[in-house]
Amino acid sequence: RAATMRAATTRCRRSLLCRPLWQSLDGRLASASPRRHLASGAPKAARRRGPGDPVLVPELCSAGRLAGLLGMSPEGLLALAESLGEPLASESAPVGRELIELVALETGRSVSLQQVDAVPRPAPSAAELAELPLRPPVVTLMGHVDHGKTSLLDALRGSSIAAGEAGGITQAISAFSVGASGGRELGATFIDTPGHELFAAMRERGAHATDLIVLVVALDAGVQDTTREAIRYASEVQCPLVVAANKVDRPGGPEAVAKLSQQLLEEEVVLEAYGGEVPLVPVSATKRVGLEELLDSIALQAEMLELRAAPDGPAEGTVLESVMGKGLGILSTVLVQRGALRQGDHVVAGQSWGKVRLLLDEEGAQLSEAGPAVPVRVSGMRDMPRAGDELLVVPSEARAKEVVEFRLLRAEAQALAAAAPRRGRKGRGAKLLPALLKAESFGSLEAAREGLSHFPSTRVELKLVREGVGPVTESDVQLAQSVGAQVIAFNVPLESKAAGLAATLQVPVHSHSIIYALVDTAKEMLEAAIEPVVEARETGEADVLEVFTLTLNRKDRAVGMSKHTAVAGSRVTAGQASAGSAVRVVRGGEVIHEGDVISLKHFKQEVRTMKKGSECGLILRDYADLQSGDTIQFYELISRRPSLYEEQGSAK
Repeated sequence: RAATMRAATTRCRRSLLCRPLWQSLDGRLASASPRRHLASGAPKAARRRGPGDPVLVPELCSAGRLAGLLGMSPEGLLALAESLGEPLASESAPVGRELIELVALETGRSVSLQQVDAVPRPAPSAAELAELPLRPPVVTLMGHVDHGKTSLLDALRGSSIAAGEAGGITQAISAFSVGASGGRELGATFIDTPGHELFAAMRERGAHATDLIVLVVALDAGVQDTTREAIRYASEVQCPLVVAANKVDRPGGPEAVAKLSQQLLEEEVVLEAYGGEVPLVPVSATKRVGLEELLDSIALQAEMLELRAAPDGPAEGTVLESVMGKGLGILSTVLVQRGALRQGDHVVAGQSWGKVRLLLDEEGAQLSEAGPAVPVRVSGMRDMPRAGDELLVVPSEARAKEVVEFRLLRAEAQALAAAAPRRGRKGRGAKLLPALLKAESFGSLEAAREGLSHFPSTRVELKLVREGVGPVTESDVQLAQSVGAQVIAFNVPLESKAAGLAATLQVPVHSHSIIYALVDTAKEMLEAAIEPVVEARETGEADVLEVFTLTLNRKDRAVGMSKHTAVAGSRVTAGQASAGSAVRVVRGGEVIHEGDVISLKHFKQEVRTMKKGSECGLILRDYADLQSGDTIQFYELISRRPSLYEEQGSAK
């Protein structure tokens, strides 16, 4: 038996000596090797790779996944990252390209970084593009609020959208197609953008997704701030302009066209009438005047642009808006820009993925597919994509999940990088007012968030503890109650159960359908949360002429008087002197005492007030060190709530 054991030990030693140290046992003998962090518990595929085999690693992955790919234990990878000065919080922490390469170098492995993110297909060459069919133009209507953009679209489309808009203003992006008519070969896709100042991000997305901008300007109002903003967008993206001078049917309309032309010239928009390239079409949305001329002008611009796109292949598009549809789940308005989007396609959009269950046009009719320049509502996303996200078709659900996992990790890594410079910063001391924000769509949520971000935060700051799309639910109310938050709802309903719960828990719910009403309410909430400040307001001043000392019996003394009480014979030089008033005693320009008046007499009579120019006798509470020449300042303390826009420390 002893001989057998010796032979086994010899075989074991030979085996260990023949293998690299980092492969022995469970790595405990590998303390001197650069591969000491590799673990026997790694996946079999990782253990089967040779030392020189390249490891395929995503360009960004979690620490746990990287450990598995490199044949390491997660604990070993975390320890190695710590030793390299790049600590990771957990196995789920994102690991970027630089750290992956450092870990590979330290462990002696060769890695090949793979691109994981989904990207659009390469753009076609000029020759390939010339062979593709023409597509309808995508036209975005932009302009100032209440200049008639939606009314103009109503006239072109034959609908009545404007009548149903809250406050008469557009507060979301809408898109629809107008078919070919009047001898025009192609129709057009129109995108309506909000004109209110807080929807700037929506308008910018519309400008980037479009081929042509129709700038709607009301003749009775002329060029406004949002008009200038639209001109700037068009210039930045080099997008052609067509000016629709609306409300030409009103008195003085034709004369106002000349005035508008001059205003546009001042904004460097040179009209065709002045030798430029920008057409101006006088129209009336309500009287349906000039509509054919406007469509002809759009068609001419589109013809000059020669807009072409591949009608087949995996679809690529842009998410214009996302909402919760009753019975349909998440509905995303998507503008297809290339290829064909079909039912059953697997898609990714931003950090969301899904499988297309339904394709609906703007009327709600079901479509089997949607081609270039066609706006369509997509049902089937797992999470709500954000407005402006690029939508891409991918081969499978597994690929869609992989892409979204990568994007989530990338977002986490970017957030950590952005937060790093802020670590250690001290708070500004502003009071935090918790709030919960819900909106009907991501675009509306974005606009509401933008409106709430403009308030100064020196005294009080709005802290959004939750923000989301959809109706206010019981869960929202419960969260608000637990953190002492108020609920702000923008154009979304309050579920009946949630309304009852809010009343029971006394959670304030502010519901608005118009953006500027929501902003006004938020301002009132913030101002109500500001702590009152106490200020001293001077009411009078008196000069001490002479000081007398009274010797008082105990029964004659009031509270605050001593046996030998000083009486200041004084003359009121400003305002009035008041019994019970707070006072400061000033000597040589310095305040030497603060107290209050317990007795004010005119001759021997106790009085309440003495006006400027009169003489009186003053006794101050528990203070006798008065001298001739002292100044007594009378003041009152007033509590007030500062304005939201008042600088901290400006109160006196």
